[in-house]
Amino acid sequence: MKRKLKVIVVGNGVAGMSFALRLADRMKTEGVAIHMLSRTGPEYSNSNAAQGGVAAVIHPLDSWEQHRDDTLEVGGGRCEPAVVELVVKEGAACIRELLDQGARFDTDDRGGLNAAREGGHSAARVVHRGDRTGAELVRVLQAQVKLNPNISVTETLMALDLLVTDDRLGRRCNGIRTIDVGSGEIKLHHADVVVLATGGAGQVYRHTTNPAGATGSGVAMAMRAGVPLRDMAFVQFHPTALYAPEQEATFLVSEAVRGAGAVLLQPNGERLMDGVHHMGDLAPRNVVARAIHAVMRQQNAPHVWLDATLIREARFAREFPMIQAHCWSLGLDPAREPIPVMPAAHYICGGIRTDAQGRTGLDGLYALGECAGSGLHGADRLASNSLLEALVIPKHAANSVMSSGVQNALPHDAVTGRYHFTGPSFLTITTMKTLRDRMMDQVGIVREDAGLHAAWRDLKKIRQDMERAWASGERSMELFDLRDLVMVARAICGQAIEEPRNAGTHWNADANDDHSLATVRMN
Repeated sequence: MKRKLKVIVVGNGVAGMSFALRLADRMKTEGVAIHMLSRTGPEYSNSNAAQGGVAAVIHPLDSWEQHRDDTLEVGGGRCEPAVVELVVKEGAACIRELLDQGARFDTDDRGGLNAAREGGHSAARVVHRGDRTGAELVRVLQAQVKLNPNISVTETLMALDLLVTDDRLGRRCNGIRTIDVGSGEIKLHHADVVVLATGGAGQVYRHTTNPAGATGSGVAMAMRAGVPLRDMAFVQFHPTALYAPEQEATFLVSEAVRGAGAVLLQPNGERLMDGVHHMGDLAPRNVVARAIHAVMRQQNAPHVWLDATLIREARFAREFPMIQAHCWSLGLDPAREPIPVMPAAHYICGGIRTDAQGRTGLDGLYALGECAGSGLHGADRLASNSLLEALVIPKHAANSVMSSGVQNALPHDAVTGRYHFTGPSFLTITTMKTLRDRMMDQVGIVREDAGLHAAWRDLKKIRQDMERAWASGERSMELFDLRDLVMVARAICGQAIEEPRNAGTHWNADANDDHSLATVRMN
């Protein structure tokens, strides 16, 4: 009897769940066993935290061609046009399918979908569920995953490394090594196909809108296996994270708030985006983030202001209930006073190089979602294109995996050891802080040659600190995370050094070009 195709999906956000459900549906008769593994539940994923929505053409006056052109424009000439066209063409169909599956999106007075406008879009095309759209998608997909007999889920496994074989049939990925975050058990899991859907890497920066688990583990594992990356220099900073220095986590204030009429103000109360870009407060994110950064630097200010008082109180409460509740918890009232905001690391536009089917440069390995670099985003991601990508490309990846076939034989899964977890050492804590506060601060919104090269030298040295911590017997989760973060940091820094010109989110003050739209106010 022919055995089932065995597939491992690392990650349980929208991209991972979407892929698993697509593949399980397509292979009902052929037979497939899909194991989704992650270190936490999907409620802690980047997907669940997504406030904005899904970019999709639903208005008769809009068109997929306009969506395509907006994506290419914001991407700064670095997008893959064929991938952009593939993804944006399928937006409306994705929304219809989600509605059929029980998704609840906001509607207008006539019962039609209420689409918001966000930065870089020439039309209102962001379908949303208040300011918790990601959570709504997770709710719908998770319910289906739980009911599917061909999908098993484990939420206590941290992926450490890819298992790679190299024989007469060629080099391929045939599994993954994990550690159980509860027991410390080390195990080898073998599969015909491995899919990385591990999310972002915002934790490499001091201020990030990403959850604690966004350590870039998928990218780091791919790097250790020699799998090519792309566009890692392009890190998107969201312009409007809430400035609350007493809070450990950084809270995002959705761009849809500006789409509803909020405006950015300088510390002195003057309009911040006047004269910077023809789209004003809804300019592409890299433009707005650099303009805010410039004002903060010039005026030695820790933040600027977002004035949402022009939005009626009832509308703000209806469309942004989570943001309102969070502001209230800090003693802020967005309906009556401007709120303090600052840029924060938000999205890695590049990642593991893939094609439009999610295939990587290593046979048997796929990558989806934020850890993948499909070429959709180029040098800067158009707002709310990420959830769309996490719905469209997994569908094509599932079709590709169907034709991949079952390997002749797979080794049995095996436990190879167990670590006794320790707490993080002072060395690990200080190294992590140095990485975020000093090194990656040089690879942020505005970069300079000297800072990039200094960060690169320091990142090479930081390995010694990790080796010392390991040799001392430390086996902390923080040390495992640090190993991944340092690799991702090196990829970002190294590709930023190699970038020949400014584009999108990469802006080097020492570059001899004027391609950046945000040169205004940098003098």
